[in-house]
Amino acid sequence: MTTTTTPRSARRTVHTVAVGAVALTAAVALPAFAIDRGGNEAVDAVPAAATAESSTTTTSTLDPQVAGWLNEGGDAWLQEQALAGVTSWVDSLTPEQRFDILTADLTPEERDTARAFLDEQERVQVQAFFDGLAAQAAAAKAASTRTTSGSSADGSVWDRLAQCETGGNWAHPTVSGGFSGGLMFHYATWNANGGQAYAATASGATREQQITVAERILAASGWGAWPGCSIKLGLR
Repeated sequence: MTTTTTPRSARRTVHTVAVGAVALTAAVALPAFAIDRGGNEAVDAVPAAATAESSTTTTSTLDPQVAGWLNEGGDAWLQEQALAGVTSWVDSLTPEQRFDILTADLTPEERDTARAFLDEQERVQVQAFFDGLAAQAAAAKAASTRTTSGSSADGSVWDRLAQCETGGNWAHPTVSGGFSGGLMFHYATWNANGGQAYAATASGATREQQITVAERILAASGWGAWPGCSIKLGLR
């Protein structure tokens, strides 16, 4: 990327832009305002003010209606318009151009220090972002480990679930819909989670083998895989 270097007078340029915006806005807004506020008399007042100003070389007198308008807040409006113009200009600058303006009065060494500081802050923020993601992933993994290993460490939770599903019959035959085994595994779910490595259907596998498959299902789908009994047993 080609960097556009801004002269050291950039800060004065901002001030000049603001002043120029005020002057330009005033040149456009004030005559129109005088026409709106003063009717026919105000129209005549503008040339009168111009005549009065041209007749003297030492003083400049504002038209009374213009002065009154400024006292009522017109000057604040002009300042707001100038600020809006400068803001729009600043927004149009690239990050490099803004850096050049902010460091225009610094020595090359000071500019290098400022650049290094900004780069370091960016690296810190990026690192913090990825550290946060890593922490979230670790917490999720730990929670999953606690859920699955805690439930199978003492197979009682699976025994209770089997008691609810089939009266504790781990060899329960296939029923309508294709469910079998102590935890009522559907044959498609059984196959998708490696059950066929033990038996064609869950009813032909041992309690421990069924629990192994159940752990995989729990890790992937949660207790919702056993919707009725998991709620009844307070598992979710």
